[in-house]
Amino acid sequence: MLGQFLAIFTNPGSLLFALLLLALPLSWWRATRRAGMILGSFTLTVVVVIGLLPLNDWLLRPLEDYFPSPELPARVDGIIVLGGAERPDIMAVRGWPELNGNADRLIAFVDLAARYPAAKLVFSGGAAVPHEQGEVSEADVAAVVFAKLGLNPGRVIFERMSGNTIENARLSLALARPQPGEFWLLVTSARHQPRAVNCFNAVNWPVVPYPVDFLTGKSGDFEFSPMRRLSGLNFLVKEWLGLAWYRLAGHTRDWLPPRRTADAKP
Repeated sequence: MLGQFLAIFTNPGSLLFALLLLALPLSWWRATRRAGMILGSFTLTVVVVIGLLPLNDWLLRPLEDYFPSPELPARVDGIIVLGGAERPDIMAVRGWPELNGNADRLIAFVDLAARYPAAKLVFSGGAAVPHEQGEVSEADVAAVVFAKLGLNPGRVIFERMSGNTIENARLSLALARPQPGEFWLLVTSARHQPRAVNCFNAVNWPVVPYPVDFLTGKSGDFEFSPMRRLSGLNFLVKEWLGLAWYRLAGHTRDWLPPRRTADAKP
């Protein structure tokens, strides 16, 4: 319950909605009407500003551009993809391996697995939901998706216990056991790559980032789209605060990781 309450303050969309819900009853009573009107006007002004200004593009682009898409070498020893694209809650009810907007992660993973048939493959993601026959996890969803896309799930090492990015790195390291000098690709959303690479650096696992799932495109176009931009604002707040929190909590050694590409081999 506390975690859900605190999550409101790190999610701009939820915070603005909560402020509007607070402003509404305040405006009903004469004693608090002025405060409610001020709060409601302020909140609506923020929504309009977000809808007019591409704040998410300005603040997400530095994260998404931090690591360029790599030119791939002839040999790759291993590929790891982080969970977050899967909807185990939907699969538990519908039986279909539903994905969210991060589906590019799994698509890229399957493509890379086909390019490098000798590479070791790792999926890392531990979220799970109850089911009448046990539970359905992110890994269960991913395994079905892999099979439908032509990748044998038996090739993949599934890490099923992690609850966050630092656990992705720690638990996957124990399963994959990468050897010194091996070349590993890390597949995750471009905005998430800086924090993810920081975590893998913290466990002394040098990886080359393979960014996918971009949210920013051509800049400078006018578009009044507060809902889309609020969604992007949620992502950028999560990632920038995540970078800071992981550093302050001692999970990572750097605020931002050293830049690494396929040319700068581990």
